[in-house]
Amino acid sequence: MKRILLTALLALAGTAQAQTLASPESLEFHPRSGRLLIANTNSSQILARSAAGTLSVFTAVSSPYGIELLRGTLFVLSSGKVMGYDIDSAQQVMNLSIPGASFLNGITSNGVDTLYITDFSAKKLLKVNVADLANPVQTPLQTLTLTPNGVVFDAAANRLLIGTWSAARVLSYDIAANTAPTTLIQPSGYSNIDGIALDCEGRIHITAWSCPGGGGCLRRFDPPFTLASTPVSLGPALTAPADIDFGARSGDLAIPETSANRITLVPAGCAASLFADDFER
Repeated sequence: MKRILLTALLALAGTAQAQTLASPESLEFHPRSGRLLIANTNSSQILARSAAGTLSVFTAVSSPYGIELLRGTLFVLSSGKVMGYDIDSAQQVMNLSIPGASFLNGITSNGVDTLYITDFSAKKLLKVNVADLANPVQTPLQTLTLTPNGVVFDAAANRLLIGTWSAARVLSYDIAANTAPTTLIQPSGYSNIDGIALDCEGRIHITAWSCPGGGGCLRRFDPPFTLASTPVSLGPALTAPADIDFGARSGDLAIPETSANRITLVPAGCAASLFADDFER
């Protein structure tokens, strides 16, 4: 009996460790646990990657795209819905359908009580107040001319920074004014911006699927920003780089390469921090 039980436990352990990346789309650092949460789109799972690189299943979610960690809840965009999962137990704590949603893709938060989401196909920006997980409230904000993809909250300026697909732009959306986003950076020779992140110095990092010289890439823009801000090359050439995240604990940028089925870590030029924001707890 002991031998049978041991064999069964080893089989389960092997299953947990043998998870594979299948079109990773979005990811999120969880500093407290040292994990990296990954939206594994083609397997309809959220995977957890340990600091040692081992993959395990956090939870099953149908076709997950953008993910965002806010105050102990991992929010996941899935087929016109915003789902919420407790970061420790993986229990579902929220399930919100967005009326008229087409393709919910990018997600960020203000670190307190509000999610901001891009609808790629409908070219819309909306927000969801999640102060009460049992009664979340969604509000349409803007319809854009360009196609919004990745989005990140810029607390210092109380704005959203939005990367656009096809015609590559970094847009700035003033949250207080709620007026149409304006173009902050217009990089020449790039198309299909997917991911966008801010680092410890307020520098903007983007991933684009098409870059000068061919292929995908990671680029950094240093403040003060202008339409013609010079892109700084970081890391290796990338294959279909999607929605990125900056990890303050490690000082790294994590990049899911969707069609290559891998995660690439690139130093952002920030010192590793012992502290993590409370909203990522």
